[in-house]
Amino acid sequence: MVSDTKLNAPLAALVRILLCPKVHYLDPARKDEILAEPSILVVNHTGHLDGGILNTALRKYPIHTLAAKDRFEQGGFGFLLRHTGCIPIDREHADTSWIHDSLEVLQKDREHIAIYPEGRHGEHRKQLPFHPGVTMLAAIARVPVVMVYLDGPARLFHRNHLLIAPPFRFEAAGLDADTIQAQTRELEERMKALMKAYIEKYDK
Repeated sequence: MVSDTKLNAPLAALVRILLCPKVHYLDPARKDEILAEPSILVVNHTGHLDGGILNTALRKYPIHTLAAKDRFEQGGFGFLLRHTGCIPIDREHADTSWIHDSLEVLQKDREHIAIYPEGRHGEHRKQLPFHPGVTMLAAIARVPVVMVYLDGPARLFHRNHLLIAPPFRFEAAGLDADTIQAQTRELEERMKALMKAYIEKYDK
């Protein structure tokens, strides 16, 4: 699954001008570990521009973002999703094709997946419950997980900030309901802690 690099370059330049993304690292001494191998990025959802901010801020890495299937049918926005390596996920039906597509990216292409487990964006700094799909994918793929906090929603011509934590792996791997539920709650707590760290250090 390959994105349109000819399209990505001018898009990244435009996003850098409009949104000015700035990356911070929770542990700067370990920043070289981030995305050193195929990984799953778990990102909070603040708005429709999240993917543009993430991919521009980390533009040297090939990142494929999961996006709602219905978004792919929305004119110009859908065109961008289809041509920038995004993967559709059907929120209305029990469709697992996104897992197959994500595994192809992680294991065959050796690239990265970004997931917004809240599924939709809510109020500023009000975290919604996570869906369990990300923990299922992590259990199957056995790849590192990288937590990313976006302090959105995005604002045009203002600096938009990201705080990235070092990669980790779940201690226990399994697809039973109890393990999936426990790991999903763990991700929620990690994201809350990352948001708190951002507010304490950068929200001056």
